[in-house]
Amino acid sequence: MAWQMSGDMVEFCSCKLLCPCWLGPMTEPDQGWCSGSIAFDIHQGSIDGVDVGGSRVVLVADWPGNFFGGQGKARLYLDGRDDQRRELEAVFSGQKGGLLAGVMGAVVTHWLPAQPAPIAIQRGEQLSITVGQVCQATLAPLKNQAGQPTTVQGSAAQEAFQLTSMVVASSQGSQWSDPDLRHWAGDSGTIHTFNWSA
Repeated sequence: MAWQMSGDMVEFCSCKLLCPCWLGPMTEPDQGWCSGSIAFDIHQGSIDGVDVGGSRVVLVADWPGNFFGGQGKARLYLDGRDDQRRELEAVFSGQKGGLLAGVMGAVVTHWLPAQPAPIAIQRGEQLSITVGQVCQATLAPLKNQAGQPTTVQGSAAQEAFQLTSMVVASSQGSQWSDPDLRHWAGDSGTIHTFNWSA
Protein backbone atom coordinates (compact mmCIF):
# COMPACT_ATOMS: atom_id res chain seq x y z
CA MET A 1 0.00 0.00 0.00
CA ALA A 2 2.44 2.66 -1.21
CA TRP A 3 1.33 6.08 -2.34
CA GLN A 4 2.74 9.55 -2.99
CA MET A 5 1.00 12.76 -4.02
CA SER A 6 1.81 16.44 -4.30
CA GLY A 7 -0.22 19.44 -5.37
CA ASP A 8 -2.37 22.27 -4.08
CA MET A 9 -4.84 22.14 -1.20
CA VAL A 10 -7.63 24.71 -0.81
CA GLU A 11 -9.77 24.88 2.33
CA PHE A 12 -12.86 26.94 3.01
CA CYS A 13 -15.50 26.76 5.70
CA SER A 14 -18.56 28.23 7.38
CA CYS A 15 -16.56 30.51 9.70
CA LYS A 16 -15.48 34.11 9.30
CA LEU A 17 -11.82 34.90 8.64
CA LEU A 18 -9.79 33.01 9.96
CA CYS A 19 -11.39 29.68 10.98
CA PRO A 20 -10.45 29.15 14.66
CA CYS A 21 -10.00 25.40 14.13
CA TRP A 22 -6.64 26.08 12.44
CA LEU A 23 -5.32 27.35 15.77
CA GLY A 24 -5.98 24.26 17.87
CA PRO A 25 -8.50 22.31 19.94
CA MET A 26 -9.04 25.06 22.53
CA THR A 27 -10.78 27.38 20.06
CA GLU A 28 -14.49 27.48 19.19
CA PRO A 29 -15.89 27.83 15.66
CA ASP A 30 -17.85 31.03 15.02
CA GLN A 31 -21.24 29.29 15.15
CA GLY A 32 -20.32 26.59 17.64
CA TRP A 33 -20.20 24.04 14.80
CA CYS A 34 -17.98 23.93 11.72
CA SER A 35 -18.76 22.82 8.18
CA GLY A 36 -15.85 22.83 5.79
CA SER A 37 -14.45 21.64 2.54
CA ILE A 38 -10.95 20.85 1.34
CA ALA A 39 -10.13 20.59 -2.37
CA PHE A 40 -7.01 18.69 -3.42
CA ASP A 41 -5.62 19.46 -6.88
CA ILE A 42 -3.13 16.63 -7.43
CA HIS A 43 -0.32 17.69 -9.75
CA GLN A 44 1.48 14.39 -9.62
CA GLY A 45 1.06 11.17 -7.73
CA SER A 46 0.85 7.40 -7.74
CA ILE A 47 -1.17 4.99 -5.58
CA ASP A 48 -0.12 1.33 -5.77
CA GLY A 49 0.98 1.84 -9.37
CA VAL A 50 -2.04 3.88 -10.49
CA ASP A 51 -1.08 7.32 -11.82
CA VAL A 52 -3.35 9.92 -10.19
CA GLY A 53 -1.64 13.03 -11.53
CA GLY A 54 -4.20 15.55 -12.80
CA SER A 55 -6.97 14.17 -10.57
CA ARG A 56 -8.96 16.18 -8.05
CA VAL A 57 -10.59 15.25 -4.75
CA VAL A 58 -12.89 17.35 -2.58
CA LEU A 59 -13.71 16.48 1.03
CA VAL A 60 -16.79 18.11 2.56
CA ALA A 61 -17.62 17.57 6.24
CA ASP A 62 -19.70 18.74 9.21
CA TRP A 63 -18.39 18.84 12.77
CA PRO A 64 -20.54 19.47 15.84
CA GLY A 65 -17.78 21.66 17.30
CA ASN A 66 -14.08 22.23 16.74
CA PHE A 67 -12.40 20.10 14.02
CA PHE A 68 -10.08 18.60 16.64
CA GLY A 69 -13.07 17.33 18.61
CA GLY A 70 -13.85 14.87 15.83
CA GLN A 71 -17.25 13.22 15.34
CA GLY A 72 -17.35 14.54 11.79
CA LYS A 73 -19.67 13.40 9.02
CA ALA A 74 -17.98 13.54 5.61
CA ARG A 75 -18.17 12.76 1.92
CA LEU A 76 -15.55 12.63 -0.81
CA TYR A 77 -16.18 13.95 -4.32
CA LEU A 78 -13.79 12.59 -6.93
CA ASP A 79 -13.10 13.15 -10.61
CA GLY A 80 -10.88 11.12 -12.95
CA ARG A 81 -11.06 7.56 -14.24
CA ASP A 82 -12.69 4.70 -12.33
CA ASP A 83 -9.34 3.26 -11.18
CA GLN A 84 -8.13 6.70 -10.06
CA ARG A 85 -11.30 7.37 -8.09
CA ARG A 86 -11.09 3.97 -6.40
CA GLU A 87 -7.52 4.53 -5.25
CA LEU A 88 -8.08 8.16 -4.25
CA GLU A 89 -11.11 7.26 -2.15
CA ALA A 90 -9.06 4.66 -0.29
CA VAL A 91 -6.23 7.13 0.44
CA PHE A 92 -8.34 10.15 1.40
CA SER A 93 -10.65 8.14 3.65
CA GLY A 94 -7.57 6.83 5.47
CA GLN A 95 -7.73 3.21 4.31
CA LYS A 96 -4.19 3.17 2.87
CA GLY A 97 -2.27 4.49 5.84
CA GLY A 98 -0.01 7.47 6.16
CA LEU A 99 -0.86 10.98 7.28
CA LEU A 100 -4.46 10.87 6.08
CA ALA A 101 -5.23 7.69 8.01
CA GLY A 102 -4.27 9.45 11.24
CA VAL A 103 -6.05 12.72 10.50
CA MET A 104 -9.26 11.31 9.04
CA GLY A 105 -9.44 8.54 11.59
CA ALA A 106 -9.31 11.14 14.37
CA VAL A 107 -11.87 13.62 13.02
CA VAL A 108 -14.38 11.68 10.86
CA THR A 109 -16.61 9.02 12.41
CA HIS A 110 -19.22 8.68 9.64
CA TRP A 111 -18.40 8.47 5.93
CA LEU A 112 -21.17 9.03 3.40
CA PRO A 113 -20.81 7.21 0.08
CA ALA A 114 -18.25 8.88 -2.19
CA GLN A 115 -19.59 10.58 -5.31
CA PRO A 116 -18.04 11.03 -8.76
CA ALA A 117 -18.32 14.64 -9.90
CA PRO A 118 -16.68 17.07 -12.30
CA ILE A 119 -14.35 19.31 -10.28
CA ALA A 120 -13.21 22.54 -11.91
CA ILE A 121 -10.50 24.79 -10.46
CA GLN A 122 -9.64 28.10 -12.13
CA ARG A 123 -6.75 30.30 -11.08
CA GLY A 124 -6.21 34.02 -11.50
CA GLU A 125 -6.42 36.97 -9.12
CA GLN A 126 -9.00 34.81 -7.40
CA LEU A 127 -9.29 31.03 -7.21
CA SER A 128 -12.62 29.47 -8.20
CA ILE A 129 -13.82 25.95 -7.48
CA THR A 130 -16.94 24.21 -8.78
CA VAL A 131 -17.98 20.69 -7.74
CA GLY A 132 -20.85 19.43 -9.86
CA GLN A 133 -24.09 21.07 -8.73
CA VAL A 134 -23.23 21.10 -5.02
CA CYS A 135 -20.44 23.63 -4.60
CA GLN A 136 -19.44 27.00 -5.93
CA ALA A 137 -16.55 28.73 -4.20
CA THR A 138 -14.32 31.72 -4.87
CA LEU A 139 -11.27 32.50 -2.76
CA ALA A 140 -9.54 35.88 -2.83
CA PRO A 141 -6.10 35.79 -1.15
CA LEU A 142 -5.54 38.56 1.38
CA LYS A 143 -2.60 40.83 0.53
CA ASN A 144 -0.78 43.70 2.18
CA GLN A 145 -0.24 47.12 0.63
CA ALA A 146 2.80 45.82 -1.24
CA GLY A 147 0.73 43.06 -2.80
CA GLN A 148 2.30 40.27 -0.76
CA PRO A 149 0.00 37.45 0.41
CA THR A 150 -0.95 37.13 4.06
CA THR A 151 0.49 33.87 5.40
CA VAL A 152 0.31 31.87 8.62
CA GLN A 153 2.87 29.38 9.90
CA GLY A 154 3.03 27.00 12.82
CA SER A 155 -0.66 26.45 13.58
CA ALA A 156 -1.86 23.21 15.16
CA ALA A 157 -3.92 22.10 12.16
CA GLN A 158 -1.03 22.86 9.79
CA GLU A 159 1.09 20.49 11.85
CA ALA A 160 -1.62 17.82 11.67
CA PHE A 161 -1.65 18.06 7.86
CA GLN A 162 2.17 18.48 7.62
CA LEU A 163 1.85 21.88 5.94
CA THR A 164 4.56 24.49 6.32
CA SER A 165 2.66 27.65 5.41
CA MET A 166 -0.76 28.79 4.28
CA VAL A 167 -2.13 31.80 2.46
CA VAL A 168 -5.20 33.31 4.11
CA ALA A 169 -8.10 34.09 1.78
CA SER A 170 -11.65 35.37 1.86
CA SER A 171 -14.23 32.91 0.52
CA GLN A 172 -17.22 35.22 0.94
CA GLY A 173 -20.23 33.98 -1.03
CA SER A 174 -18.95 30.40 -1.28
CA GLN A 175 -21.50 27.73 -0.45
CA TRP A 176 -22.16 24.00 -0.26
CA SER A 177 -25.48 22.26 -0.84
CA ASP A 178 -24.87 18.52 -0.44
CA PRO A 179 -28.32 17.02 0.23
CA ASP A 180 -27.00 14.81 3.06
CA LEU A 181 -24.97 17.45 4.87
CA ARG A 182 -25.56 20.89 6.34
CA HIS A 183 -26.00 23.61 3.71
CA TRP A 184 -23.61 26.43 4.48
CA ALA A 185 -21.87 29.56 3.29
CA GLY A 186 -18.80 31.17 4.81
CA ASP A 187 -15.89 33.56 4.47
CA SER A 188 -12.88 31.61 5.73
CA GLY A 189 -10.38 30.27 3.22
CA THR A 190 -6.80 29.05 3.09
CA ILE A 191 -4.49 27.93 0.27
CA HIS A 192 -1.61 25.45 0.68
CA THR A 193 0.79 23.13 -1.14
CA PHE A 194 1.20 19.52 0.00
CA ASN A 195 3.63 16.66 -0.59
CA TRP A 196 2.60 13.44 1.14
CA SER A 197 3.59 9.79 0.96
CA ALA A 198 3.09 6.51 2.77
